[in-house]
Amino acid sequence: MEWYDAALDLLLGGACHGCGRPGRSPCAGCRAALTPRPHRLERVPVALVDPDVRLAAGLFYRPPVPGFVIAFKDRGAWQLTDVLGTALLAAVARLRVPADAVLVPVPSSPAAVQTRGFEHTRALAAWVARRTGHPTARLLRRTGVVRDQVGLDARARWTSQRGSMVARRGSHPCRVIVVDDVVTTGATCAEAVRALEVAGHRVVGVAAVADTVRPADAPARRGTVAATR
Repeated sequence: MEWYDAALDLLLGGACHGCGRPGRSPCAGCRAALTPRPHRLERVPVALVDPDVRLAAGLFYRPPVPGFVIAFKDRGAWQLTDVLGTALLAAVARLRVPADAVLVPVPSSPAAVQTRGFEHTRALAAWVARRTGHPTARLLRRTGVVRDQVGLDARARWTSQRGSMVARRGSHPCRVIVVDDVVTTGATCAEAVRALEVAGHRVVGVAAVADTVRPADAPARRGTVAATR
């Protein structure tokens, strides 16, 4: 409906967050590219913490996906919750975990939450929880500032992240699904798994909206997209 898109652009100044086309976001073309492609993946740091933890992502982090993730996380595009939530839901389903597993979002830094006005991973976890029946809990918190990870390899990122999270202990340890937006090297997820298991919880999986590994490259080469938590 090109006339509708043109009207939105004229009246509201709207544009697709993926390709910049005037009108609705996502546009028809980008919406097709956002159809979930749930897949299992491996990340060395997570395997070093617990080799039994399974990881899955709903999308590959390649255009137009980055535009939507960034717009949702950093530009307040809350209307994209359904789009990204659908991808995360597909990743959770791909893990085939117990129905009582708890969705635990990877926490952003307090500074990032203050700047954005919300915690994006928590919002996505809540969206999935309403549609799956999986409970959600804020078991993780940041304990320090992680230095810029641009240009670091997987082990260097893990070293940078290690010790940056702590998990709340409960009277009844949970089976947990760690929820994140984008998996790059897996260092952030590895730290989340470590902190949760130190607190006595059992991590059964990690689910992410997107994965930086491209199909043609997996598993030989991994992406180096930097994410500001």
